Amino acid sequence: MYDKGRFFGHTTVMPGSGIGYHIHEKESETYYILKGTGRFNDNGTIKIVKPGDVTFTGAGEGHGLDAVGEEPLEVIALILFQ
Repeated sequence: MYDKGRFFGHTTVMPGSGIGYHIHEKESETYYILKGTGRFNDNGTIKIVKPGDVTFTGAGEGHGLDAVGEEPLEVIALILFQ
């Protein structure tokens, strides 16, 4: 990405597991939900996300994502420098 970002990848979160809440400094992260159902923590506001949903966490903001339901949660994640 020509020094514009550090991660673009596909990840799977198993039911009952998650990506713990964390804060992004000097970078943003976008999730695109491919499969499953997730509980997205957007700076303390909880939202349910499903296939086709997109989330965005800007620099200085925090987020977390848990797989809920019975199937794995598949996500594309993109981290870009600000």
